[in-house]
Amino acid sequence: MSIEMTPGLRSTYKQRYEPNDDGLRFQDLVFEGNFVGQEPLRDGILGDKVQKQRAKSKVLEKVSKEDVLVDQFTLDELNDLNNYLAWNIWDVLVMRATEGVSGMIPRQEYEILAFMHQFYRWPEILRMTTDEVGAQGILDIGASARREIGTKVNAVHDWSIGAVGFGMGRCGLLALEAIGPDDYIEESNELLKFMQRIEFGKRQDGYILNSQDRYRCQIHEPDFLEGIINQLETLEPGSPKHESFTRFNAAAELLSFLDHMDCRLGLGDTGPYELPNGNILILRDLFVNEPIFHWSDVCDDAQLPHAYTVALEIDPEILGLQEIRVNDISTTFTRPKNYIPAIVGGAVFAREQWDTPMSDVRTIAIADLGAELPKIQDATLKMYGKISRMCRRDLIWAGQYVYYVDMILPYLRKAGTYEKACDEYQLWEVDQRVSNYYYDISKRGFAQEVVPQKIFSGQGYLPFGEGADLRRSKYRWL
Repeated sequence: MSIEMTPGLRSTYKQRYEPNDDGLRFQDLVFEGNFVGQEPLRDGILGDKVQKQRAKSKVLEKVSKEDVLVDQFTLDELNDLNNYLAWNIWDVLVMRATEGVSGMIPRQEYEILAFMHQFYRWPEILRMTTDEVGAQGILDIGASARREIGTKVNAVHDWSIGAVGFGMGRCGLLALEAIGPDDYIEESNELLKFMQRIEFGKRQDGYILNSQDRYRCQIHEPDFLEGIINQLETLEPGSPKHESFTRFNAAAELLSFLDHMDCRLGLGDTGPYELPNGNILILRDLFVNEPIFHWSDVCDDAQLPHAYTVALEIDPEILGLQEIRVNDISTTFTRPKNYIPAIVGGAVFAREQWDTPMSDVRTIAIADLGAELPKIQDATLKMYGKISRMCRRDLIWAGQYVYYVDMILPYLRKAGTYEKACDEYQLWEVDQRVSNYYYDISKRGFAQEVVPQKIFSGQGYLPFGEGADLRRSKYRWL
């Protein structure tokens, strides 16, 4: 079958990496946030540029290891990060806004409960983890992702510590009027500093977020990446082999979402990596069997690994690629949108457990995917059956646990503090305040209207006040 290029388009995506280029607009909406009275922010590369220009500190520029090892951010740095994350959250969520609505699982309800739970509980657990391994140990955990596939030390989990636990957690509690703008400053510092250290250790280029580097997540060491590239198989678009590969990717992606209560924590893209032939490589981890979730027993029964990694080789000329973004929730977006017909090579790997050594990762030939696919389909069907029998409250708390536990799980595992977090810090217990909020979030459209409006408009990310005390927690409930 002949390969045809996108009519009238030639690949220009490399222009996006030129310093003076502002990137394309992937959406028409604009963001105001705390920049009232100023020109609203746009999405993508341009939005990142303007944020850096408006920052009062240098925290959004490339930082040094010495900067990262400092125990606390200054007030200006905290506010710059707060503003940047508010925009960044909008930037990634508007691109997938309809994904947050599920006909089966009450995502908005479980998300807002998890946001608030994270903000309350994560700081002491992450502080304990830092105390156990040291600040350098946190950098080392981030760096571990540079020589692994099938790891949840990835963009979406790293981003979640700051964007979700701090950003959306604080936003939700402010909207509920459970806290004030200058409450929990010390705890906010804990969350953001942990995120910075993990991201710095992983990226090692001075940035902490993909959006700061024109949406690139090129974290893998060249020699490690070479071992994956050498196993790519040629795929002719439209061929049975291509169809088998893309069908497998879609099926595994569906189960990775479902196992994580219909959210994106089960998927992690890295890249784009330019290959010697001019094509680009995306590495996609699909976590189809997370053992900490009791509902994953159907995945165990199907004998599924913890994760599959799908290597996608994309020909930018076939696609007529104008821009590619691997954003901070580990998701690849391109213009033109559909890159599936431009996949010209691929490989599939399986990591049996979260800590399976890389030397034991299994390569699955594309010709053998036909034997792997029925296992995924069987687990997916049984997962749907299991979820359909769960009542609304069970679904909400199950989803809450996915966010609240899974988002920090990879760091606790790597640091060896997961058991301590469970035993001494009661990780899996629900804080009484959050338990009570279960009844509040359904009133006055709080979960469905109030919080989404605060998040998407950016109006809910109130800055810390001038002269606020960096040591401040919350000392009274009046």
